[in-house]
Amino acid sequence: MFTEKVHGPPGTGKTHALIERVRQEIDSGVAPEDIGYYSFTRAAAREAARRISADGQFPHFRTIHSECFRLLGLARDEVMAGKKLGEFARAFGYEFSDMAAAQDVAEHEVREKVLRTLGDHLLFFEEWRKSLLLDTEQAYRSFMRMGDLPPGWSLPVVVKFQERYEGYKRENGLYDFSDMLLGVLREGLTPGVRVLVLDEAQDCSPLQFKVLDLWLQGVERHYIGGDPFQAIYQWQGARPELFQARHAEKGTLLDRSFRLPRQVYALSRGVIPESPRYQSRDAEGYIKHWPLERALNALEKADGSAFLLVRNRYLLDALVEELYLRGVPFGNLRGPSPFRGATAGLVLLLRRLLRNEPVTLADLARLLEHIPQKPYLERGLKAETKRRAEESPEQPVRLPSLLDQVTEAFTRLAGSGEYLDLLKMPARDGAYFRRVITKYGEGALTDRPRLLLGTIHSVKGMEADHVVILSDMAKRTWLGWEADPSAELRVWYVAVTRAKQGVTLVEPKQMRCFEWPKERRDS
Repeated sequence: MFTEKVHGPPGTGKTHALIERVRQEIDSGVAPEDIGYYSFTRAAAREAARRISADGQFPHFRTIHSECFRLLGLARDEVMAGKKLGEFARAFGYEFSDMAAAQDVAEHEVREKVLRTLGDHLLFFEEWRKSLLLDTEQAYRSFMRMGDLPPGWSLPVVVKFQERYEGYKRENGLYDFSDMLLGVLREGLTPGVRVLVLDEAQDCSPLQFKVLDLWLQGVERHYIGGDPFQAIYQWQGARPELFQARHAEKGTLLDRSFRLPRQVYALSRGVIPESPRYQSRDAEGYIKHWPLERALNALEKADGSAFLLVRNRYLLDALVEELYLRGVPFGNLRGPSPFRGATAGLVLLLRRLLRNEPVTLADLARLLEHIPQKPYLERGLKAETKRRAEESPEQPVRLPSLLDQVTEAFTRLAGSGEYLDLLKMPARDGAYFRRVITKYGEGALTDRPRLLLGTIHSVKGMEADHVVILSDMAKRTWLGWEADPSAELRVWYVAVTRAKQGVTLVEPKQMRCFEWPKERRDS
């Protein structure tokens, strides 16, 4: 088997290089179904397939977990997540903070965990242990060294949780995400591809690499891309040396960044001085050290895309509240946001209807589903509109034709500044959208928010013109930094290197915070 390892520092086009290798394979006659392309998220794998061919069928462009799910022939209701995890929690009295964030397995990506309760720690420990291929006692000793453990934590408690958790899955025929990988290893299942590409390999756990080695049996050519200085999933076992130790007949180092301007590049090398030298983009860029208020004011005025990043997920709550109060359109990569889903579109539809502009019957039916029957609509209006929409979805309709089928309460609200109360949305969201419209106009309801809020991990593999970073961190993260400084430095290195124009480093509000390199403070 021929193997090429592509080492791509930030913004140097590592994914582009891997996609070019796939194009060459297809041009040489390899069928799309004989190529496996595995990335950290399904969205990234789909984007790779799209960039190769708009209409090509690439069944093996997936995450590793998604491929394992397919190979095992599992159904979605056989996954120990979401509702199933909630049922386990209720059965045994555990409290998990993050059940609502469970994802469709097809889109599964490893996410940083919320560790608030004893149940959170127990579940995290079990996933972490299996990812590192450790037995319970060995893992327990290592885990104890991390510190900041919750009341009630002990080896007997851990063992009891494992017995209940594994027993519950076994009795109900359920797999968690680690079980999918272990199941493939146990049954020796492979995708049977001739060419295998692995992107973002530096973030693979020992368990994922073990699955990869199984899949490489019979593969003719293997392309593996990564950057050891961007290995930031240490809590699931990812370590730079795992990627570096992979054997390859050919090594390719990409040495020109198409993303980072000079000042951002200089700051990144201040964070990790031993990171490889490469050529930055031919632009000066900027580094600013500002308080949060000034940073947010600048973000509102800046052109282009922007990230607002935190180290730990609990820090997002205060930022969400601030953006709500400011009326700033934003997306949230690690939680709910008012612009996620159809809410903004419904607000626009309602405004158009109340201005007596025509809307289609299909749009009206969709809008009415979000307006409570009582006290606003006469009986039968929703059903009749839905029936007519099925027959003539594009037929235009205006508000006057509905006035005899809405109540006085509807008419009163429709003529006031509180018209958004007609929709089934929290009052907080209604007030937020009124601020957005006042500040930015209706166009903000149709435009994709240019500001994305998230953790540093959530923007892995992404980029934005402007990056604002809060340097505060949780106690557990702080202790982890003291125990393993290099692992934490890689996280902040990734944060800085998302920027195409510049970085704003927000002044911390607490003592536990990342200390940016002093020699770069005046850059």
